[in-house]
Amino acid sequence: MPIIAQIKGTVTDTDSNPIEFANVAIYSLPDSTLISGTTTDQEGTFLLLADNSNSSNALLRVSFIGYETRTLPALSEQTISLHPDTTMLSEVVVEGDLPRIRLRSDAVVATVENTVLSKAGTANDVLKRLPAITGDDGDFSIFGKGKAKIYVNNRELRDVSELDMISSADIREVEIVHNPGAGYDASVKAVIRIHTVRKVGDGLSFDMRSTYLQTENTDLRQQLNMNYRHKGWDLFGTVKYERYAYVQESRITQEAFVDTLWTQKNELRVDGVTTPLTAIAGVNYEISSSHYAGVKYTMTSFPGNHFMRASTLSDVYANGAFYDRWESNDRQTERNTPRHRLNAYYNGKFGELKVDFNSDLYRSSQSTVSVINESSQEYDNRIINSDNKIRNRLFASRLVLSYRVWEGQFSAGNEYTRTRRDDDYITDIQGIPSTNTSIHDENNAFFAEYSRPTPVGQITAGVRFENVHSDYFSDDEEMRDQSRHYARWFPNFSYSNTLGGVQLQLSYTAKTVRPAYWQLGSSIFYANRFTMQTGNPFLKPTLIHDVSLTTSWKFLQLMVSYKQERDVIIQWATQMEDNPAVTLLSTLNLDKLPSLTAYLTASPKFGIWAPQATIGFMKQWLTITGNNKQISMNNPIPTASLNNSFSLPKGFLLTIDANYRGKGSEQNVVLTDHQLVLNLGVTKSFFDERLSVTLKGHDLFHGRTMDIKAYNDRLNIYQFSRWDSRELEVTVRYKFNTAKNRYKGTGAGQGEINRM
Repeated sequence: MPIIAQIKGTVTDTDSNPIEFANVAIYSLPDSTLISGTTTDQEGTFLLLADNSNSSNALLRVSFIGYETRTLPALSEQTISLHPDTTMLSEVVVEGDLPRIRLRSDAVVATVENTVLSKAGTANDVLKRLPAITGDDGDFSIFGKGKAKIYVNNRELRDVSELDMISSADIREVEIVHNPGAGYDASVKAVIRIHTVRKVGDGLSFDMRSTYLQTENTDLRQQLNMNYRHKGWDLFGTVKYERYAYVQESRITQEAFVDTLWTQKNELRVDGVTTPLTAIAGVNYEISSSHYAGVKYTMTSFPGNHFMRASTLSDVYANGAFYDRWESNDRQTERNTPRHRLNAYYNGKFGELKVDFNSDLYRSSQSTVSVINESSQEYDNRIINSDNKIRNRLFASRLVLSYRVWEGQFSAGNEYTRTRRDDDYITDIQGIPSTNTSIHDENNAFFAEYSRPTPVGQITAGVRFENVHSDYFSDDEEMRDQSRHYARWFPNFSYSNTLGGVQLQLSYTAKTVRPAYWQLGSSIFYANRFTMQTGNPFLKPTLIHDVSLTTSWKFLQLMVSYKQERDVIIQWATQMEDNPAVTLLSTLNLDKLPSLTAYLTASPKFGIWAPQATIGFMKQWLTITGNNKQISMNNPIPTASLNNSFSLPKGFLLTIDANYRGKGSEQNVVLTDHQLVLNLGVTKSFFDERLSVTLKGHDLFHGRTMDIKAYNDRLNIYQFSRWDSRELEVTVRYKFNTAKNRYKGTGAGQGEINRM
């Protein structure tokens, strides 16, 4: 049996700063056969395991973008210093050691630095162009997985618009994690980790950006980031003003199959404006090269007039005969007190022990006043007034300890969140009660994970235990039937290896989806005299078992994932018992929902043209009962995208992107039409890329629409919606002496804040 040798060390630059994600590989002599390989961690350290008979006569090769590659004898322990590469990297696209798309440990890794992606604009623009990522404006999902939690330099992203603060030129690489391990909250189904370029130097730096967007309305994004660094101190701040105006036009038909066939044909137009103003201030102190601490405060206020207007024209038929015409005008006005968030952290290292501690406080309050004027052609007119006050409070803490054990990395920790959500709903309409509810949640989680390289590949295993108490109160009285207690284990396992030129990763995770607080509410909201909406206090969390296989070969990547969801939460409509003509929109749990997702991505490069093509599908297996009939919802949904980047002379970058989604079934909804979206952009940089000007056209053919048919208990809903998504964007950005923020706070309790 071969004896396994351990080779470990640290990779630094010439100033003794650790280099993260450097490639380290060991080769045998004299045939230069690859024995094993890895990358360095945040402290620049690495660990390799190899057959002792090979490692005793072997070479170690260390490489990283922007530094000269070093080859030296493989010793059991050593510190390796890399010297800057004098080659003008800005004029080449790096290939070989760091391919543009590859697998590493638990993630698909996309190189951004020194590729055309570095000129995409912002981090938001980069993510839109990566394999299997869908979304925009900070709201991103992984195809077949769900909404992704985003980290920047190991710090959890609190404000998704922060992605627009990060220039694509400052991003080194992006990691896409399809099956996050035990260290992440059990509700986290996918993770995107952004790593920026290492920058050093003291002094003042700033980055300011002005964006103008024109649709039917005008949107604005004005932002200033400032940073002052001196020795170990890092003072930073951001001021950001945004204006979002939106329009939605819909045609909605409802068919209720009760004692009478009731048909509603609705034409809806919704428009609104919101103008958030965000201020961030913080301080970070580098106590030593192994110890960091800091505090960050974020306040979001909403100056100006925030409103939403909805105008609906409804024609109602009973068994095909005209019954009534309603014209409804709903104006909602939001009053928001400033939202406050405070994060404090400590990050340190005591020998081999790493400590990461975060604590968060959060509070917000808002009131939505709604006035609905509803006129009827045949019956009485109505004016409905309501006021919904919501208050959120949160305390969270997270402690992670990591230590090298048996040639591997062991980590364990605790995450604790305590939240309170108060809803006070007052309405004056007869038959709909006013309500006062409160939900007190406490989640105490413990987790452990172990990862180590072996001669047959990298193996990671972990488990997370979450103990959740959720107490439900109505008028200050605890409702035991609606209160919940969950104590669950969430295991995870992954295996990764390289076979020939093929990289592969096989993983399993157990995850959960907890109902959002609004889904648990008991208030009944009035839409029109035949349509109401409410929550479901009896909802249970969804439990997900996910097995995924990811492979990469040259410029090709393949991902296949099978999921089994238990108690899956879906939108569902029922008819009121006392008046079946009235529909009550709500949610419920389905017993189970299996699904299969697969996609294939190709990202080659041909001279100035760098295309990225993806094809895939999502298929579920589901049969539901609607109107006393068995309905099969098994049609797969095909997707495809083609993103094209052209590096033109004189610093111009041209992008042409197309995204396609076909017909198919998702939960109890059938997508009844195709969707095709085309985007076009041109970027030009000046003054050594300190100044950049971008012109973009979003959804040029106005193809972003929703055309669906939803099946329910005794109701079918047909809806076609179009938004003001065809948009012209002009962005001017100027950077002065920009430096990477040293803040290492990762935060705690973000999952609870998302539920709020």
